[in-house]
Amino acid sequence: MLGINWSDVMNVVMSVLPQLIVIGVVLVLAIIVTVAVNKKTVADTATRKLIHSESWLVFLVAAVVSVSMMLFGPLATLLNSATATKYTLSEETISNASDLAKEIQSEAVTLLQNTDDNLPLADTNVNVFGWASTNPVYGGTGSGSMNANYETTSILQGMAEAGLTTNEELSKLYTDYRADRPVVAMAEQDWTLPEVPAADYSQELIDSAKEFSDEAVIVIGRVGGEGADLPKNMKGEGITYNNNSTEYEDFEDGESFLELSKTEEDMIKLVTSNFDKVTLIYNGANIFELGFVEDYPQIKSVLWCPPAGQTGFSALGDILAGTTNPSGKTSDTFVYDLTQQPSYNN
Repeated sequence: MLGINWSDVMNVVMSVLPQLIVIGVVLVLAIIVTVAVNKKTVADTATRKLIHSESWLVFLVAAVVSVSMMLFGPLATLLNSATATKYTLSEETISNASDLAKEIQSEAVTLLQNTDDNLPLADTNVNVFGWASTNPVYGGTGSGSMNANYETTSILQGMAEAGLTTNEELSKLYTDYRADRPVVAMAEQDWTLPEVPAADYSQELIDSAKEFSDEAVIVIGRVGGEGADLPKNMKGEGITYNNNSTEYEDFEDGESFLELSKTEEDMIKLVTSNFDKVTLIYNGANIFELGFVEDYPQIKSVLWCPPAGQTGFSALGDILAGTTNPSGKTSDTFVYDLTQQPSYNN
């Protein structure tokens, strides 16, 4: 479900900005006239009162006209929506909507690769790697953003609903690292990609994960939406990004948002060096450079899971468990190098 955010508020203010400017200008002029016309400048009391009253009368007329223009102009639709009769959705409607959202997502998830029939997962115990597994991408920005007032089903919850048990010790590593996702919205963009550096995975944690299961899932997430283009150069001017380590840069000059960061690449190397059956989940709306998959034969399966909304990740759990067949189709080509695409260079 969608909700009003700060970008919406700014859009409303900007729509009535001309009227607000008129009110402000006339108010300032009325104050100036009131202060300037005094006993020293105009001796006659009646004349002073007449000028004062007329100046404030002009302000009152200007304010009334401006407010009327706002109410019957830019704010009309907003006020109609605010004053309209409100209805509450029934539990049945909510349930049906959730089921429909899950069905739509099950038809949107695309199986890009499945070597050796790796999927569905053979083991119900699963190690889920990647910070995005604990904070996935639910929606876009602006009108496609999510409202925090409504509960969402996460990737891990969707897997649990499908009967899969995930490694809680791994998940805790990610939530302890960072609990919130950097804000990418219409009004502001922080393109930081939180990811635990490979050096922070203890050998004890890796050994424990291998004992827990021989199945590994990696989640890589990317946010995108209206209001701002995805960075073509992560070192470009005006790009906000905080590295995950002080010992290296996540991106070199010229590398884009739709490539792996060094921290993500190091994490994939760590996982593939310890697990032979790896499933990669790309959670994002935009095509992503996936050429690196060929460098890791341990990555048997690749799933493209678009932003899932409130309940869509339940479908992802069913797909991993094998109760639902992913029937999505690619709407675009996942290229090895985005810079070689004609659309990239337009």
